[in-house]
This record gives sequence, structure tokens and C-alpha cells, in this order.
Amino acid sequence: MGILPQQPINARETDPVSTQKLTRRTLLGNGVKAGVGATVLGPLLAACGDDSSSSAKPNGPVTIQYAALSDQTGEQTAEIARFNDLHKGKIKVEYQQLPPVATDQYSKFVSAFRAQSEVPDVVHIDVTWPAQFAGSSWLEPLDKYASADYLKQFYPSAGNVAKIDGKIYGIQRYLDIGLLYYRTDLVKKYGGQVPQTRADMEAMAAKILAGEKANGIQYGYLMPGKKIEAIVDEWLELLWGAGGNIGNPGSLKVDDTSSIDALQYMHDLIYSKKLSPTGTNTYAPNDILNLFNNGQAPFMRNWTFAYALANNPKSSKVAGKVGIAPTLALNGSKGQGCTGGWVLGINANSKYKDEAWAFIDFLLSKETQTSMAQNAGLVSTRPDVLSDPALQSKRPQFKDLATILNSGHNRPQLKTYNQFTTPLQAAINGVLSNQQSAADALHGVQSQVASLA
Repeated sequence: MGILPQQPINARETDPVSTQKLTRRTLLGNGVKAGVGATVLGPLLAACGDDSSSSAKPNGPVTIQYAALSDQTGEQTAEIARFNDLHKGKIKVEYQQLPPVATDQYSKFVSAFRAQSEVPDVVHIDVTWPAQFAGSSWLEPLDKYASADYLKQFYPSAGNVAKIDGKIYGIQRYLDIGLLYYRTDLVKKYGGQVPQTRADMEAMAAKILAGEKANGIQYGYLMPGKKIEAIVDEWLELLWGAGGNIGNPGSLKVDDTSSIDALQYMHDLIYSKKLSPTGTNTYAPNDILNLFNNGQAPFMRNWTFAYALANNPKSSKVAGKVGIAPTLALNGSKGQGCTGGWVLGINANSKYKDEAWAFIDFLLSKETQTSMAQNAGLVSTRPDVLSDPALQSKRPQFKDLATILNSGHNRPQLKTYNQFTTPLQAAINGVLSNQQSAADALHGVQSQVASLA
């Protein structure tokens, strides 16, 4: 897996099962874990012959299904347990833990939506997907639940990220941004200045590699390289950090000099500079985090989720020795991390939309958002949470993130985003696999993405 479907996402006729509305039961899917009260979202959802498509509600509690990425911290499972306890006898949430890679989650959501499944009721989706999903009538508008006053509780971007044609189709649960992770102890030992440029990082990484092999350092810089969305993000960050851009929807340009240079740099980190592992082309963010946590590299590009895990003494050998900084730039430019995050929405085919909203409202509350930020290290979309001095004392990275978030940059907002990222993922991965030159790879993609809007 790992390649997004290239056909139009509203092509429901492509699946023989899509002509019938599916019931609330699911088949067990490969690689999907069950959580608290959990079921799982398989490649396709199958009808099971019961009459659950009826609009009548059950005599007992209404069961709603929540599909979200698997949670390594236990916080999401704990949140669901608290909600179920608060609504005992009325609403019960079942947690469908999806694979950690966004590309795999996307494929599962698209399969379920095309099949007109009633489940999952609540979806946890990447910020690049709402325009596509809403455009196919797969998401329920939330305007009757989320008034203008309600949305004032959040950063403006959290309420606008899923605003399509004037309607709200989702609210962002947490923010994200690409970061440079570094070993604070090794940076101090080998110069004291956190690298801001590619050249600074390379020079320090080379010194650390030479001086710390006996202490387990095997690589200088870790980055995702698997054929997934993360490699597009990394490439964009290096491009932006060199002062480049890819233009605007309808007139995208991905093969100019800066774009090619950014991808060539990713290749060279592996093959000529020899700072990144030769297996980079197979690594997802969790894979490189494991290497970093094992003390095998001083620098890593990853998302905000990695901070809590890297500084957890139960899961990391380098806990307490990890800092964050903006992504790498060239001299004269500033690092600009790719912004991201995850949005909560309601399946348009759900039978239990009011109950689904009750759960979303719970996840977005100050109490739950504070718990999420404190226990999982995720970046709340509520200013009153991130600015809390008590939380900042327990999670010092939030002080640094306030500045870093201001330097972030968004991916292009395209209704056909999958048609943009799919060929780019393949091209970038091909270069990182040493199968194609950066110039040839991006020239080959240009005609496919130029006019996307």
C-alpha cells in the first residue's frame, strides 16, 4: 500500500459494492488494531444482513464508530473511555484504529465513503482531505452545530480549514508542523549552535558521526522516504527553505531549479553526503523516530507528535536530550515547516449525527484538549490551552512552537489534492531509491499537476 487512488474520488461506479448502502458492521481489516470498545475499518465494509439501516434508534445506548489513526500514547483511548463513562446508557463510542500512515488511512476512508457506509460516524482526517470529501458529499455540514460564537474558541485556521463553499465540514482537532529534531547534548558538545541551514547541519552531523560512533551514532540526518505524503512535505520544506514556491492552484510549477535542487538534496543526503540511511526510501515517520529514539542520529525531520515519544524515558534512550527547531534553509532564507494536522468530521451517511457531534464537541472541549496536549503532546487548536502556564511548564515545547508555527507554510489547497500528491510521491520515492534523477522525475510530473485546482 502507500499509493493514493488515481481515479476521481467520486467515481462510485468503480466498486461493485458501492451501489448498496452498507450497514453498521465491518469486516476485520489487515493491519488495523482494535482499541477500547473497538471495531476495525477494513479495505471494504460489508453488509451483514441485519436491519440496522432502519432510522429507529436502539433500545440501549447508541453506538457510534470513530475512525482515527492508531494512538501510541494511550491518550485517545482514555478520552473515549471518559466519554463513554459520561454518557453511559446513552452513547457508546467504538474506536477504529487505522494505520499510522496517512496514505493508508485515505484509501480506507475512500473505500468506505464510496460504499455509502453508515460507519464510521466520526472521522479523523488529514487537513488536505476535506475539500475532496465534501465535494463528493461524503461529509455532513456542521453549521447547525458549530455557530460563529462556538468557532471563536479555536484558532481561526482550525475553523476555516474545512470551510468549503461557505459551509463548515469539519473542525481541526490538533495542529501540526514539520520540525527539525536535534540532540541537545550533542549540539552543545559539538558547537552549541542549533543548525539553521543545510550546510550547518551537514557540518555538525559529520563531526558527530566521526566522534560518536562508539556511542551508537550511525547516521547524521533522518527523514521519511517511503512513498507516502510525508516525503512531499519534506521536499516542500526544503524548497520553501531555499526561497522557492510551486505557484498557485491552476498554475502549479514543480520542476523549476529550486524544486529540482530540493529533491536532489534529499537524494544526496543518502548517496553522496552519506548522512541518511540507504533504507530511507522505505521509512515512514515512525520508523525514523525509532532510530532517533534508539540514539542512532543527532538530527531528524518529523512532526510534532514525535516530541512526546522522543522525550518519554519508557520509549526513548534519548529522553530529556531532544530539542526542536525550524526546518532547514539555505543561507539568506528561513526554515518553513509544512503545516498540517487532523480534522474531525461526520460521515454524511451516519444514522447518528447528533451523537457523533456530541463526541466531537467532547474532543474539542478545553478539558479534553488540555488532556490531549499534556498526555500526548499534541498541539491544541485552542489558544486558551496552548497559552496555559501550567501546561507549558509540563510541555516546554509549546513555548518554542508558538514561534515555529508562525513560520509554517500550507500545502496547496486543491480539491484534487490526491492527483497532486500521488505522482509526486512516486517521483520523489523513485529518486530516493536511486532509480531516477531529480530533474527527470519532476519534469515527468509537471504536466500531470500543472493545471490542478
